[in-house]
Amino acid sequence: MNSFPPDPPESLDSLAAIRDNDWRAFLRLARMENHWDRRGWLPGRHSYHWMLSFPDAENVRLLSEHCQAQLPSAGFDMVPLDALHLTIGRIGFTDELPEEVALVIAEEATSPCRSLGPFSLTVGPLSGSVGALRFSVAPWSPLLKLHSRIALATNAVIGARCVMDTTRFRPHLSIAYANSPVSVPPLIPTVERLRGSPPAEVAVPSVDLVELWREDRAYRFETLKKLQLGGE
Repeated sequence: MNSFPPDPPESLDSLAAIRDNDWRAFLRLARMENHWDRRGWLPGRHSYHWMLSFPDAENVRLLSEHCQAQLPSAGFDMVPLDALHLTIGRIGFTDELPEEVALVIAEEATSPCRSLGPFSLTVGPLSGSVGALRFSVAPWSPLLKLHSRIALATNAVIGARCVMDTTRFRPHLSIAYANSPVSVPPLIPTVERLRGSPPAEVAVPSVDLVELWREDRAYRFETLKKLQLGGE
């Protein structure tokens, strides 16, 4: 799958640069494609992923709920509010990689993640991609550092099987997945209006290794290991 936006923003720390880069890329799309039509995702298949989740971030849930309530239901599956997440990367499918190996990767990543330290993110405004309506998140710098350290740890354990590539990582938080081709131009007025909603600030103290699966056109996940950013 190609990265979206194709090019990163001019600044990895500027909310304005990240927001504008996401929006310009979405405006150039003629249509969205079915998010669920992805290679490798056979019925009942699970995978190991790294992600950020926000179980205590009421402001992120409220912002998501506010926007979801005004998005068209036709053509979209709304992300359950208890399953909002920011994907860092995939380790591999569970039928190709034993859980023990995923946990070894988590052990390998523990010290590099701890030395990174916690950080904060701004979630919003709303934008879109080829397969989802999603929030921009900023800054990117700590997220790319986190991705790079986890990718290095993953590569140290499974070598060439590692599919994480930091140069292709585009941080975002999806709130609605396209379940069929959707024309983009009719969406623009609604999304543009929702872009005026105040963004949400959220602290990121940890990153999770999860087992993830699809259920009723939604992602569900169970945390296997939580790695703290900073601290002992």
